[in-house]
Amino acid sequence: MSQAELYRRTILPSGVILVTESLPHVRSLAAGLWITTGSRHESRQQNGLSHLLEHMVFKGTRRRSAQEIAHYLESLGGHLDAFTSKEETCFYARTLDEHLPQALDILTDIVTQPKLSAEDLEKERQVILEEIKSVHDTPDDLVHDLLAQALFDGHPLSYPVLGSSANCRRFDAGTLRQFWSDHYRPQNFILAVAGNVDHDQVVDIWSRLLPEIRDTASTPPGPLAPRYTSGFRIKRKRTSQVHLCLGFPGLSSCHADRFVLLVLNAVLGGGMSSRLFQRIREQEGLAYSVYSYLDFYRDSGLLAVYLGVAGDNVGKSLELALKEIGRLRREALPPDVLQNAKAQLKGNLMLSLESVSNRMFRLARSEISRLPFLPLDKVVALIDQVSSEQIKNLAQELLAPERLALAATGQLPPDRIDIDRLRERLV
Repeated sequence: MSQAELYRRTILPSGVILVTESLPHVRSLAAGLWITTGSRHESRQQNGLSHLLEHMVFKGTRRRSAQEIAHYLESLGGHLDAFTSKEETCFYARTLDEHLPQALDILTDIVTQPKLSAEDLEKERQVILEEIKSVHDTPDDLVHDLLAQALFDGHPLSYPVLGSSANCRRFDAGTLRQFWSDHYRPQNFILAVAGNVDHDQVVDIWSRLLPEIRDTASTPPGPLAPRYTSGFRIKRKRTSQVHLCLGFPGLSSCHADRFVLLVLNAVLGGGMSSRLFQRIREQEGLAYSVYSYLDFYRDSGLLAVYLGVAGDNVGKSLELALKEIGRLRREALPPDVLQNAKAQLKGNLMLSLESVSNRMFRLARSEISRLPFLPLDKVVALIDQVSSEQIKNLAQELLAPERLALAATGQLPPDRIDIDRLRERLV
């Protein structure tokens, strides 16, 4: 049976989208209940509510205490977790296939029946405040938040997922319950399950767990697309290294050229064989950590380069990084470099799909991006179709000097970085 035949999709009367991928050769499953709400759906005054709510649903429901939630799947050898991002919140379970009913039961319980009590909020508030402090004490995490501010200044995509300490101290239980009521609605739910499961059984279990769920409220307008600002953000801190991020506007998760950008990123900084790693770490010995990465959003995205270097090496490291970026704009990729990057991407994809959790994430993110589910052979074919000319053309468009943004944390004198001079290196 082909991968396409193992994939099934159902839209329930309530508006919930349910997708499954059946993998009969495994004995486990991953189930995720995704809410298509993240930090970009918050106002500045609400920033941090999505993440706080993700924490709070684990504090108890109408049926279970926090301790009972923690023990429920672990007592069966399973695992329950969650995360919040810019565009979604995900609650997911990993269990043996025989425990599918229990996995769906606990997921629907915490998402649709949380207590959200004032007493629990006061306790969890302190946990969130410590988490925010942890990021501010970790400059190689903080610099990525600063880059988002430099690229999307004023737009909700520039807000940190964790929110601010001031907001966290101000939120009350009523505000949290209202946010839950506004966003944790069936039309925002995607239930994705991958593993040794039967699609019809998943539909049946969900229908029995929530037989009366309906959503008659009108759909609110979606968030506005961002306007790129390409600025410069710096946070001076007493650190042993300077942490740098170069950023450019990227592509949306449904853009036709997303596979071209994936190959471009692999060449630039996607691994140990990438140009940035080989030049800056291996040849020059300037950095321990250097890489590039992509973020795809529904209507936008970013490409970023991270460097952790000694203060004395900031200028040289930035110039070398920009030189490699400029090469992508000016020179066609040699055939062997292009083929190696494609092989790396395809190999990483195939290895990742040995995990039922990764397969579940892939199912859900296709839905969140409003893309059709692509079988593995179709993805491989799209990667193979990428040409050197496409990469050069895309690099010229995306990696233009005027689109460069920069963020830095560490002990950095104000005259150490001249962003206009750096942009000249890309011409």
